[in-house]
Amino acid sequence: MIKSVTIQNFKAIRSQKIDLERFTVFVGANGSGKTTVLQAVDMAAATWAHIGPTVELFVDERHCDWLYARDAEGDMSIRCVTTAGAFGIECHPRHGFSSNSRVLGNGQWHINRDHPGDMALDEFRQLAQPMTFLRLDESRLVEPHYSAVSPPRIGRDGQGLASVLAYMSLNAPDAFDDLQSHMRGLIPRLDRVRFDKAEVRQQVSEEIQIDPNTKIEKLSTRRYQGDKLLFDFHGATDIAAHAVSEGTLVLLGVLAVLLGPVRPRVLLLDDIERGLHPSAQHKLLDTLNALMSRFPDLQILATAHSPYLLDHLPPEQVRIMCIDDDGHSICGRLSDHPQFERWKDEMAPGEMWSLFGERWLAEGASAK
Repeated sequence: MIKSVTIQNFKAIRSQKIDLERFTVFVGANGSGKTTVLQAVDMAAATWAHIGPTVELFVDERHCDWLYARDAEGDMSIRCVTTAGAFGIECHPRHGFSSNSRVLGNGQWHINRDHPGDMALDEFRQLAQPMTFLRLDESRLVEPHYSAVSPPRIGRDGQGLASVLAYMSLNAPDAFDDLQSHMRGLIPRLDRVRFDKAEVRQQVSEEIQIDPNTKIEKLSTRRYQGDKLLFDFHGATDIAAHAVSEGTLVLLGVLAVLLGPVRPRVLLLDDIERGLHPSAQHKLLDTLNALMSRFPDLQILATAHSPYLLDHLPPEQVRIMCIDDDGHSICGRLSDHPQFERWKDEMAPGEMWSLFGERWLAEGASAK
């Protein structure tokens, strides 16, 4: 479990240490830095999970120019403290690079992993590898898919959902039945999820030897037999995925990750309530809490915009994000509000957030 993340000079975050719970939900206005926190954790973990001689092969240095906080000075760094140790990444600007430079994308950076101390590198990678970042896209979730790897995995945008579910139905039928049972609890009119075969076209790259000293790259399109999703509802069968609601697809994607063949220990979930009715949001939280009880090593960090969702969370799981007077993103607990003790027994967290908003957080920071 990640206990805290400390972020320096990353996008809109100048300097923040954020304590985390097993289930933590970030709320705030658009552009306040909620997704940035998830991206920071993901970037730090990805550098440790990467297998290769240098981290530069994984993190494109040119991207660091765009990630570096405006008006920043010093290193850009992300450090995650877990129950088993700490891991992170440090990016050092070269040649006095300024975040206000108009010339971006030059890749003038030294990139290093945080030193793991006495723990072996492979052990630290085990802290970071089982992590999944999801920003699900309806258009990707509905696509027929062919996977050349086994077991297949769902991409962060939802690509590959059909392959993962087809794999589960054939190779892990109990897990697939469990997934469908959870889906029926969330979508009562759903009977079952099925599959059909579909042609999938993928572009592949090939190297062609022209002569002993010359090779050229050729792109070609290959055809594969992939899988596509079908849904049976009460009174309506053989419904194509593109005709199903966004909320149904998002729920299916999240459950396929949590119950699928490559289960994460940490799920970073952007827009947890996307496309869901308030009652379905409540049911989703019940389902996620049940899965967290079943999998004690599972941690979920999510972003949300719905006060209805917060009403079913304990206040300690809520983090408020806002932009301060200097244009930097700051984070605090809902319980940090000066009137929290007065109102905690009278109002649910969503009601508090609706009433208090986020501005109080910036005002409290400027008063210090």
